[in-house]
Amino acid sequence: MWQTRWATPADEPALLALFERAFGHSMDAATWRWKYRLAESPGVVCLDDDAIIAFNGGMPRRGVVKGEPCSLVQMGDVMVDPAYRGILTRKGPFYQVVHDFFKEQVGQDLAHRFAFGFPHARHARLGQALKLYCSTDRILEAEWAALPTRHWRATACEVSAEHAATVDALWARMAQGLGDKAVGVRDWAWLSHRYIEAPARGYQVWLVRERLTGRALGVCVLRAHDSDTVELLDVVAGQAQLTETVRCAQHLTARMGAKRLIGWLTPAVAERLNKTRPALQETDVVVPGSQVNGLALGMDVEKRWWLTGGDTDFR
Repeated sequence: MWQTRWATPADEPALLALFERAFGHSMDAATWRWKYRLAESPGVVCLDDDAIIAFNGGMPRRGVVKGEPCSLVQMGDVMVDPAYRGILTRKGPFYQVVHDFFKEQVGQDLAHRFAFGFPHARHARLGQALKLYCSTDRILEAEWAALPTRHWRATACEVSAEHAATVDALWARMAQGLGDKAVGVRDWAWLSHRYIEAPARGYQVWLVRERLTGRALGVCVLRAHDSDTVELLDVVAGQAQLTETVRCAQHLTARMGAKRLIGWLTPAVAERLNKTRPALQETDVVVPGSQVNGLALGMDVEKRWWLTGGDTDFR
């Protein structure tokens, strides 16, 4: 009755139309292409005759897990046409697109060793009930007060291509200190793609330096939400420099006229940032993995994820 296949460039108009039907708002073609430009195919589609009724997308990401390089994939734009949304069985469109993506792409000796995503808990429970997802981590929201007092130790400038080698060195220092964590690479190539080249997102990427010596301490990525709130999307710094980098982000928040800095964090990140004393609260967002090619395989990264809001495709 229904068939699945990998999406092609010719499917783009139909997928953008499906996105609007599924989520109630539109996505422009430039943003869609930016999101999936690192993938050979954006993902798996399910067809009813010739009509696309469901889609499961995946964005490749170079990663490091337990100190070893590997390929990760961020799941995104899991969408089902509202007319088919109530079919929640192993024969339904949702199951077919997610299962087929995981079966072919995620697991030992496949294109990607691990998958991760950011669904709400209710959606994740459906995936678990269908034995597609496994529960690997959760998302907290941190909040810090803006720091209006002039920050003497550190200064910041906006990142540009001339800082590429510096950013790569900061990432290398950070990666060395993450131990057994699972983390997406945060080098210049990634930061440039994710933030600087993103269409009309309003990201601010800052290089934080020691004021007196000029030594690079870290990178922080900010985005204003409203007049009172700025989000910390990402931070790249060694363990010893994390606190100072976040403090500089709090000062930059005050310079932007906002009162508070917020950020999505997994518990592993929150633990490393405890000296910044964030106020933490639970969210209803979780981090599932894939169990299609083995539950033990998917759970190998349980409670190890180092993820922030910048690891999503929508913050």
